Amino acid sequence: MTMDPVLSLRTDNPREVRAAQVEPPVTWRRTKALSRAVAVAAVCLLAAVAFGRVDLVLIAAPFAIGTAVLLQRRPHRPPEVRMAPLEGTGTDLTCAEGATAAARVIVANPEPVPVTTVVTAVADPWIDLHTGKGDFASALAPQSGRDLVVAGTARRWGEHRLGPVHVRSVACGGLLETTVQRLPGLTAWVVPVPDWFDSAESLPFAEGVTGVHRSRRGGDSGELAEVRLYQPGDRLRRIDWRTSMRTRDLYVNATLSERDTDVTLVLDLQVEAGVSGGLDGAASIADLTVRAAGAVASHYALQGDRTACVEFGARGRRMRAGAGRRHAAATLRWLAAVEIPQDPVPPSPEMLRRQLAGQRSLNVVFTPLLTDRSIALIAALARAGRPVLCVDTLPPHVSPPRRTHWTPYAERLWRLSRDNTLMELRDLGVAVEPWQGAASLDAVLAQLTRRRYR
Repeated sequence: MTMDPVLSLRTDNPREVRAAQVEPPVTWRRTKALSRAVAVAAVCLLAAVAFGRVDLVLIAAPFAIGTAVLLQRRPHRPPEVRMAPLEGTGTDLTCAEGATAAARVIVANPEPVPVTTVVTAVADPWIDLHTGKGDFASALAPQSGRDLVVAGTARRWGEHRLGPVHVRSVACGGLLETTVQRLPGLTAWVVPVPDWFDSAESLPFAEGVTGVHRSRRGGDSGELAEVRLYQPGDRLRRIDWRTSMRTRDLYVNATLSERDTDVTLVLDLQVEAGVSGGLDGAASIADLTVRAAGAVASHYALQGDRTACVEFGARGRRMRAGAGRRHAAATLRWLAAVEIPQDPVPPSPEMLRRQLAGQRSLNVVFTPLLTDRSIALIAALARAGRPVLCVDTLPPHVSPPRRTHWTPYAERLWRLSRDNTLMELRDLGVAVEPWQGAASLDAVLAQLTRRRYR
């Protein structure tokens, strides 16, 4: 790619602006090769003069002539370098788990002499660079430029760093080099790949405008509500001819309408347990929570239900309610920013309960059930008469570290106590189910719907 020598590589990125203010200016300097060449030529010439040795002059001549020829056309301005996302990725560097996080290092040579640019890139531990250590070398023709692609495989969701990048240029046959220019790199937002989730069950409350859930209100649908006498305004295609011929009166089939509903996802982010192995490894509590919430949010948002997300943790972030494909993508981006602080401020269950949506919203709580506050929140929602679905996000392989020979017995007592807590929540009307992927929540959703229509 040929570029204008007067190309200005400016950026509006605040990180790059601050880095440019801190980093020293890039200048050309001599290399050790130039110092050795000058030293050999000078020593040989001095020895030739001192001892009258003509052969030493012949030895110094190639070093002196070669250095003079190479330095005859030397650059004065260093190459201009900046880092940007690849085309088509927008202003943010965003990708999914298991996909490639890629950025380009744009190098422009404004001088009329060729230079060679060496780029060394590093990345976050969760990004495996395709080139190993991230070393690139490219020869730039005079007054030209080139794009060098820095790419790696993102193995886990979250905010990661592709960079910093160190750039060094060499000219005049390796006799001159620039000082190292450090680019701060780019932030790579890796969105989670949600587990596959599909549910054919209707939700307990359907009070919206139009959707896929059965409502108690009459309307045009395939769900039969009753067979009643004909009334003015009924459509003729609704007439039940068999019943009408048998009773000698005109009867019509009344059906229920199908409407959308509100789904609120509550993410319990108070504690973390387990070690994350990335997309292909073992899952921690945060991994299971984020991927399960992404699956449920994508399913209901894509079918037209209004889906919102709330963090039950130290930060207390909220994701506004919405529906559609764009909202599903925005929810995954919101989930990529989930964090569990090391020393969190205890959240208030009562305050969060008041901030949740109204009585007719299905509250899906993703929690490992390891703290009293999360249990109190679920119990308070159930006592208030709100439909609550509790998704157990404690991975089955997670267990406390073995410290003494009493550890297995203590773990067994703890698990028995936890099972007792689950039974108490079910007695309050809370549907509790561990996350197991596709259609794993159909049974409990059907239970909530039956309880609603009793």
